[in-house]
Amino acid sequence: MKKLKQKIFLFIVCIICISIQFVSAQTIDCFVNSNGIVVSKKEYQFISDFYGKDYFETMSLEEYNWIKDLNIDNSEVEIKSYNNSNIMPLATEITQYNRKITIAKSCSTNCTIIVNCKWISNPSVKSYDVIGARFLDTSLASNTITTKVTSSAGTEYFTNLKQASNGFGVSVKLNSSGTNISVEQKYVLSKGGKVFATYQHSKSSITLETSKMYTITATGYGSVFKFYGAALNVFDQMDGLNMTL
Repeated sequence: MKKLKQKIFLFIVCIICISIQFVSAQTIDCFVNSNGIVVSKKEYQFISDFYGKDYFETMSLEEYNWIKDLNIDNSEVEIKSYNNSNIMPLATEITQYNRKITIAKSCSTNCTIIVNCKWISNPSVKSYDVIGARFLDTSLASNTITTKVTSSAGTEYFTNLKQASNGFGVSVKLNSSGTNISVEQKYVLSKGGKVFATYQHSKSSITLETSKMYTITATGYGSVFKFYGAALNVFDQMDGLNMTL
C-alpha cells in the first residue's frame, strides 16, 4: 500500500510539472527523485554540479532541506572555474590528498556559503580534522555555522567551534567505522569581500584540544589555519579555495 501511494504521488507530481509547462509561456521544469523529492531545474543543476549526477536520485528530505536553505531559485549563484580549465558550473573545486573539496555561493542580500569535502577512498587515520574559513572585507551575517560529517555510519553534526574576528574553524571527528565519508559546512556572510575555505586532515591520532591549536591567517594551511604547538606538522596541508562575494 505504501509503495502504491508513493507511485500515485510521483505520477501526480509529474502531471503537475507537465501541466505547468503547457499553461505557461515560459517553460518551468521540475525533477522528482525516488524518494518523492521535487526540485526546480536550477536546484537540480546545482545538485548535479556540486554533489555529482548520481546524488539527486537517492537524496533524502534532510539532504534536500540542507540545500533548500541556499534559496537557489531566488539568488545569484556564481558560475566559476577554479583553474581556468575544468569549468564547474555553480561551484569551484580541487582534488588533492585523496579527497575533493568544493565551494559554492548563493547570494541575495547576503551570501550563503556551502563547502563540501568528499573522501575519494577511506582515510587510514580517523581522528580530529578541521574545516573552516577566513574572511577578507566581510563577516558572518549570522552566528549559525552548521558542520556535519556524513558516512555509512550516518550523519553527525559538530559544534567544536573556534572563532576569531577574521574567521573560524570547526573540529570534526571522523567515525571509526564509517566509509564513503563527506564533511560539509554551511554559513552566511555579508555580501562583498572574499572568503577562503579549507579542510585539514590529521595524519595521526590527536585530541580535540590539539586540533584547536591554530590561528586564522593568510599564511596558514589553505590560506586559513596556522597550526602551532602539538598541532604543528600534524595536518596534511591541503590547498584551500576562495570566492569573491
